[in-house]
Amino acid sequence: MNRRHAILGLAAAGAAVPLLRGTAIAQTAPLVTPGTVRTLSATEHTAMTLMNGTLAKQTSQLALERSENLKVKQFATFEIAEQTALAQVITNTANPPPVPLDAEHQAVLTSLQSLSGPAFDRAYVQGQLLSHREGLLVQQGYLDNTNRSTDGQHIAVLARMSIQQHITMLEELAMMLQRG
Repeated sequence: MNRRHAILGLAAAGAAVPLLRGTAIAQTAPLVTPGTVRTLSATEHTAMTLMNGTLAKQTSQLALERSENLKVKQFATFEIAEQTALAQVITNTANPPPVPLDAEHQAVLTSLQSLSGPAFDRAYVQGQLLSHREGLLVQQGYLDNTNRSTDGQHIAVLARMSIQQHITMLEELAMMLQRG
């Protein structure tokens, strides 16, 4: 796969777009204290991005099955496409397997699997919002690393842009779901 085409595809996917966790990925040092972001190595960036992406994709697949809200399903479709493209770019493979979830991520997925109806939709959107905010910190943590590759920098810049768009969408979706 041509890495430049994949990067452009990720950018196009983000530009086309008009869980239940609040802590950093297990097995890594905390990403943040209020107002600060920890600088990440390329290995940490890859691992954290793929783990976050696997959970986002699996919970979004669940949303396609369980949600009755068309806007939630639309967002889930965008999220699956985004995470698929991002994993393809990061791993440089056409069909990368999902990263096995650690206990913390599995607990989020299991908790979401126990919900249905409007409670599911609200939990899914809140979880995605938290996960996207964490993902934004992961991308910024890598961009703050002055010892990064050019490809890695390009991926993080494009991912950051897409994540920012998704956060805006999720905030609007959360307000809509709250109003009922």
